[in-house]
Amino acid sequence: MRERDHVDEIDRVLQGHATGRDSVVQASWRRCIERYGLDPAKPSPAHIVTESELRSHREQSERLIAIARSGLGALFRQVAGQNYVVLLADAKGVTVDFFGDTRFEDGLRAAGLYLGSDWSESLAGTCGVGACIYTGEAVTIHQTDHFDLHHTPLSCTAAPIFDTSGQLAAVLDLSLLRSPQPKASQNLAMSLVRTSARRVEMANLMAMTRSDWVLRLSSSPEFLEVDPEAAIALDGAGHIIGMTHAAQAALSPGEALLGRRLDQVAELSVDDLPDLMRGRPTEDRVIRLRDGRALFGHAIARKAQGRHADSRCCPEGSPAWPDPIPRCRPCWRGPRGWRPAWCRC
Repeated sequence: MRERDHVDEIDRVLQGHATGRDSVVQASWRRCIERYGLDPAKPSPAHIVTESELRSHREQSERLIAIARSGLGALFRQVAGQNYVVLLADAKGVTVDFFGDTRFEDGLRAAGLYLGSDWSESLAGTCGVGACIYTGEAVTIHQTDHFDLHHTPLSCTAAPIFDTSGQLAAVLDLSLLRSPQPKASQNLAMSLVRTSARRVEMANLMAMTRSDWVLRLSSSPEFLEVDPEAAIALDGAGHIIGMTHAAQAALSPGEALLGRRLDQVAELSVDDLPDLMRGRPTEDRVIRLRDGRALFGHAIARKAQGRHADSRCCPEGSPAWPDPIPRCRPCWRGPRGWRPAWCRC
C-alpha cells in the first residue's frame, strides 16, 4: 500500500466508511486523530526513553520481570528461527524487557523493537502494545493496521498480563520486522502470546500470594497439573484473595470475584480442598460451579509447605514449590548479597 493510500483509508474510516479493517483497528485510528491529535501523513520515528527513564520503569516492574523472564526466554527460543522479537512492556507501554537477535540490533532499535521503546498509543499510534493496553484484550496489529507510516512494515501480536487483583500489569508482545502479507500468518503468534501471558500470571500468583490455598483450574483433567488454565488464591476462611485473569471468566463471568467465598461460586468449601490434592486422580477432581458448569481442580496447601514457601531465595535447582511446572524465582541474591528493594527474605 502506498503512503497516500494509507492516509486516505484512515480518512475514510473517520468519515464512517467501511474499509474491511478490524473494528479494534478502526477504533484505534479514531482515537489517534480525535483524542491524541496524531497526523498519519507525518510519520514519527520510534521513541526510545532515556536511560534514567528506563531505569525507573524497570525498577517499578522489577518483580514481574524476574518472574516472567524464564518464560519469555523460552518463548523466544521457540520463535527465534522465524526472526520474531519478544517484548515485555509495562502498563504504560514502555518496553522493560526484550529478547531479539543481536545481529539485527540496529534495525530493531530503529523500528522500536528494543529495550526502552515506548509503545503507548498516544505516542506511537495504533500498535500491538498500545491497542492491548487500551482494550485489555489480545490483539494483532499487522503491517498497515498501524497508524504511523513508520511502523507499517511491522507485525505485532500482543497479550495482556494481569496482576493477582485483576489490574493490567504488563503486555507481552511478539513482533516481526518483516512478515508475510496475510494477517492470518500471525495466528500462531497469537496462540503463543496468550499461552505465555497465562503462564506468567500463574507463576506470579504462585510467587506473590501468601495464602493458605491455591486452587488451579482446568476444563480437562489431562493438563490440570502440568498446564492449568486458571488459578485462585484463598485464605483460611475460603475467601478469594488473588486470581489469574482467566479465573474471572471461568468462575464468575460478569461479576467481581475477589473477596467472594469459594462456596459462593462453586459447590465447594475450603474444607473440601484436601480432596483436590495430588493423592487423588485428576479425572476425579471435579468442581461443580453454581451455574451448572464443571471444572477440574488441583488444590495446593501452602501453609503446609511453609518452609518451602518462605525460601524465596533458594539455591539454583531448588524449586520454591514442589511443582511440575518450572518457575523462575521471585527474587535472587546477586554479587555482594545485592537483592531487589522489594525482597522481604
